[in-house]
Amino acid sequence: MLLIELSGEAPDIGIEEARALASAYGSQFSETELDGRALVAETDAPIDRLKDRLALSWSVSDHRASCEIKDVIKSGKGMELPGDTFKVTVKRLGSNVSPDVGIGITTEMGAVLSQDNKVDLESPDVEVLVLLGKRAHIGVLMANIDRSQYEVRKSENRPFSHPISLHPKFTRAMVNLTGLKEGQTLLDPFCGTGGVLLEAGLAGMRTFGSDIDDRMIEGTRENLNHFGVKDFELRQCDISEIASTFPRVDAIATDPPYGRSASTAKESIGSLYDRAFAAFAAMLDSGGRLVIVLPSKEHAELGRYLFDLKGSHTVRVHRSLTRHFFVFEKT
Repeated sequence: MLLIELSGEAPDIGIEEARALASAYGSQFSETELDGRALVAETDAPIDRLKDRLALSWSVSDHRASCEIKDVIKSGKGMELPGDTFKVTVKRLGSNVSPDVGIGITTEMGAVLSQDNKVDLESPDVEVLVLLGKRAHIGVLMANIDRSQYEVRKSENRPFSHPISLHPKFTRAMVNLTGLKEGQTLLDPFCGTGGVLLEAGLAGMRTFGSDIDDRMIEGTRENLNHFGVKDFELRQCDISEIASTFPRVDAIATDPPYGRSASTAKESIGSLYDRAFAAFAAMLDSGGRLVIVLPSKEHAELGRYLFDLKGSHTVRVHRSLTRHFFVFEKT
């Protein structure tokens, strides 16, 4: 059983990317409790893969107990730890718990566990993590997730950039939602500056990308080379030409043009998306996933006759921009 500390930006996507990654590596995933940002799930997904790939979580722990906050110290009594030394970290996930309560739990839990283990605040063998939401959740930390890497790859830090590019944490989540693992193939046929291809390539996938604008193709090439992605193929072509340009792929992840700031070569969005869904279907075998960002839920209806809709998630980027993430599966 795992205790996953979600980042909170898009909890539903955080849960689904963890589920998709578990499936990619042959593991089941059953959500047993969600308490704010504290997710308890039954899964034997490989921890190293979750650590390296999760984008919308802070940490993964071995779940030991969930209880009412008033019972948290009682739940810690007799807990066996996989090491000689430990420290206790308490995180409040909301405003319903005061800082004083958190401090008190840290002190009392430390006293209880120190009956069998030695406290070491500098370099402990084990970190006991207590997440305080509406209830308390106790885990032994297995991995902290390095989310700073996504800040390094933000649009403004790339050699070639565009102001409307998705944040890398969301493009990595899109890649994860495809359910692919290392060595499999992913296509982004509206690659823009290459954000999706960058995250997929760094996750170990073989990537293919296209765009109608050859400036975007060259910019994507520059970005992928800059961050050390090796296994990719780029082509300048229209969306209707991808089936004759690339081999069939295991999945597609893409953020197509969606508004007045994006280039559609003067084609209406409805017409472009209608052609795009037909082209996507031609690139995937049955069961292959399409993860796509669209400007509205109405636009997703264009894909329903070729794909099964497996999930939809809404993310408010800022006051005037909301992005809709959809997960489709080829019928």
